[in-house]
Amino acid sequence: MADPNSVLNDLPGFPQLQGPRIRLRGPRAEDAAAVFEVFSDPAVMRYWSSTPMRELAQAEGRIAEILEGFTQRRLINWVVVDRGDAVIGTCTLYNFVARHRRAELGYALRSDCWGKGLAREATTLAIDWAFRALELHRIEADIDPRNEASRKVLERLGFASEGVMRQRFFIGDDATDSEIFGLLAGDWAAQHG
Repeated sequence: MADPNSVLNDLPGFPQLQGPRIRLRGPRAEDAAAVFEVFSDPAVMRYWSSTPMRELAQAEGRIAEILEGFTQRRLINWVVVDRGDAVIGTCTLYNFVARHRRAELGYALRSDCWGKGLAREATTLAIDWAFRALELHRIEADIDPRNEASRKVLERLGFASEGVMRQRFFIGDDATDSEIFGLLAGDWAAQHG
């Protein structure tokens, strides 16, 4: 059985994951405007755990944090790109707990890309890689319980709702709940072989 930390530490760079319509790759400095477009959109950020970005510098800072997080192997935060290599979102594995062989999953897509199955395609790539390459046992995700679209994505992927944590995040001055979902490697293997 692979040690997730060893696998992460041995990665020469961001894994490049290719799907039928999208690809996951590491972010670049020149992606800042596209990252800002995603995370400054109030529709995208409606159920996020922070407020929308207001300045391009925030996106530049986010990319720097992503690259530093990868250098330290604390997270793998891919950008989701279309066939033309334009950034349309992000997909992240983070909060790795090697001893318990688990991590958390996060994702966001530009609002004009919603409803096309692209979030499911991106998360499928990340989840499949995590279970196969890192040999994780469990992947967790949390959403605002009001986010029906994200709930549907997770349920279609095989995640099970495991409960609501009340008023877990502050977004501005508003406390919001967080619903926790879990997916086990055995469940994934049964679905995907």
